[in-house]
Amino acid sequence: MCGRYALTMEPESLYGTFEAEPDEQAGGAQGLYGGDPVRPRYNIAPTLTVPVVRLEPRVAPEDARRQIEPMRWGLVPSWAKDVSVGTRMFNARVESLGAKAAFRTALARRRCLIPASGYFEWRRLGDQTVGGRKRPVKQAYYLTPADGSVMAFAGLWEYWRPRDQESGADPEESAGRAVVSMTIITAPAVGRMTQIHDRMPLVLPASEWAAWLDPRIDPTPMLEPPPADLVAAIDLRPVGPAVGNVANDDPSLIEPVAELTAAPEQPTLL
Repeated sequence: MCGRYALTMEPESLYGTFEAEPDEQAGGAQGLYGGDPVRPRYNIAPTLTVPVVRLEPRVAPEDARRQIEPMRWGLVPSWAKDVSVGTRMFNARVESLGAKAAFRTALARRRCLIPASGYFEWRRLGDQTVGGRKRPVKQAYYLTPADGSVMAFAGLWEYWRPRDQESGADPEESAGRAVVSMTIITAPAVGRMTQIHDRMPLVLPASEWAAWLDPRIDPTPMLEPPPADLVAAIDLRPVGPAVGNVANDDPSLIEPVAELTAAPEQPTLL
């Protein structure tokens, strides 16, 4: 799964790397984080607003430009009654994309790229007994390209607005509550990634970015595991437990620490 990631690039590098432009209608560069200035983020969690790359909507694919759009992490289907549905849809399993109504149409028409400097995962080492109760002990890892380059997670996006006729809301007020959201596609882990977790984000090589964004192209071949050389180039960096608290957001979260080797068994206090 992918439930936490980091994006530490400055905006100019972000736009240049993906050959994209800020969505001026969504507030431009200053609106990427829901009103906060664009800045590096070290602990991005579901429901936050993040920069996402897509083709301009309502423009023919052959003429559409790449656009960086602020989106809520956690896909809210157009038919959902409210945005709370998105809290359960921050990931989409690659095995069931075509079977689930929430993802099927988006896979065909609304694909996107989620830029990331790396993502976090936890490896369970065992249990520790504290005060007579067993608690799991986990090692956090930051998985990031060893050369400092950017990752691009395969994603899907969706547009949702309140059902005004049912709710009786004023149309002008409801327009301000419209939500553009996304989900990150996950796949079975491969290669060295299996040492940490049995799943991983679907990371796309740069050679597939254009095809993934283009709705005219069948995405099926790109839903395969990432190339072996891409996976081998990812650094598995042990980091401290502070990343587990979403309130923490600073460079120390991605600094390497000594790796735990096992969960020490503590004596039960009588």
